[in-house]
Amino acid sequence: MALLLVATNVVVGAVTVVAYREYLVGRLDAELATAAGRTPGGQPPSGPPPDSSSGRPDPDNRFIGAPGQAADTVVAVLRDGDAVLAGYTDAAGEQHALSRAQRTVLADVEPDADPTTVSLGSLGAYRAQAVTRNGDVFVTALPLGDLRASVVRLVVVIGSTTLLALLVAAWALTLAVHRSLRPLERVASVASGVTALDLERGDADIAARVPSSDLEVSREVGQVGTALNRLLGHVGRALTVRRDAERGMRTFVADASHELRTPIATVRAYAELSTGTQDVDALHRNAERIGREAVRMGDLVEELLLLARLDAAALDATARDAASSAARSGAVHDEVDLSAAVVEAVMDARATAPDHRWTLQLADDHPLTVSGDAGQLRRAVTNLLANARTHTPTGTTVVVSLQHVPVTEADGGSARLVVANDGPPIEAEVLPVLFDRFTRGSSSRSREHGTSGLGLAIVRAVVTAHGGSVRVVSEPGRTAFTVDLPETGTRADA
Repeated sequence: MALLLVATNVVVGAVTVVAYREYLVGRLDAELATAAGRTPGGQPPSGPPPDSSSGRPDPDNRFIGAPGQAADTVVAVLRDGDAVLAGYTDAAGEQHALSRAQRTVLADVEPDADPTTVSLGSLGAYRAQAVTRNGDVFVTALPLGDLRASVVRLVVVIGSTTLLALLVAAWALTLAVHRSLRPLERVASVASGVTALDLERGDADIAARVPSSDLEVSREVGQVGTALNRLLGHVGRALTVRRDAERGMRTFVADASHELRTPIATVRAYAELSTGTQDVDALHRNAERIGREAVRMGDLVEELLLLARLDAAALDATARDAASSAARSGAVHDEVDLSAAVVEAVMDARATAPDHRWTLQLADDHPLTVSGDAGQLRRAVTNLLANARTHTPTGTTVVVSLQHVPVTEADGGSARLVVANDGPPIEAEVLPVLFDRFTRGSSSRSREHGTSGLGLAIVRAVVTAHGGSVRVVSEPGRTAFTVDLPETGTRADA
């Protein structure tokens, strides 16, 4: 800004000085034209040029110091190239003759031409003009000293004013820039403070934000501060997600290890017992127990693999659109008769748990079909019924209903599956994490019912993968799991 001010002032000052000098020269030329027209008015002297050795011309010569002429006005009369008369009258009224060199300079002035600048030695610079009258050449010259002094004074005034203005402007600009950059410095301080946090651990809470007062200072600072706040918000959420994911992974690994530890220990124990006995019946019992534990471990591994595949499919679906995801990942999207799957699951549940009262309600006469993987959907329905069978006492009534729920004319509707029972309610503290992996009622790890804690997690993963939703409501006397799945042709993108 200072350099810009200097350049601007120099240009303005130079243009001003040049214009002012031209103006003064024009005025001087106008005065010179008047004086040059006045000079030939008298009768020039006759005879040879006067002797100027004394340095004084004829004191009575009316051509020098004539009325109306300014002091130091040089007058010369040239006849046949020689100066008949050449001199000037000073401010005190004394007349002075010109030297031979000065006369030679005046003799070189072109007659009847525009005024020109000449140097008369010790007298300085003059503006001279020559006019011809009756064969004689009359030369009149006016000094440029006052003009040049005026120009010098103007240059000094402009230079000193420019310097003073530059100092004041630099001081004011420095204060203004520092004041305007102060909010930006606070923004940079916020960013620097965030860089000092230990973000690699993923547990740092990024609470630093650019205050709203700084966002309103200027548009530029507001844009930078808003962008930084958004970035910090995204980073904070990403760190929270990563922290929760790592915590969930650690819990998942710990729970899976815990679930597998007992059957593995049982298998090892019965295997060691079998090596130390010759009793055939004992060997058979040990082999049966080992087989049951192996089946249990196999079921757990299958459930973990299913969850892993569903997680991978969910991540793949968020990265691509539904069509390309299905084509690339090989996902199955067949027409599944959900009504038939529910009927089969209820019949199996009646055969498996005859001590429960099972009720099936199909509101629609025509089957409800959805698009998806038939095996996964049957697995979800079976897990819901198994959950109701396992965690409710003998004699509990389980009502399974399937009906069409209209949404909009454009979207059609959804198939709603409700599995309700009148058994004991689910603990309130368990409801928020009921669909998480390895979650059991009462937050216990007991194997009273022989479950792995993955059944409802698989239900949620399957339903979500098929574009649906699952929720639970539990209160004394009624616990209901509700699943909504888009019907064929109306399936939402997962």
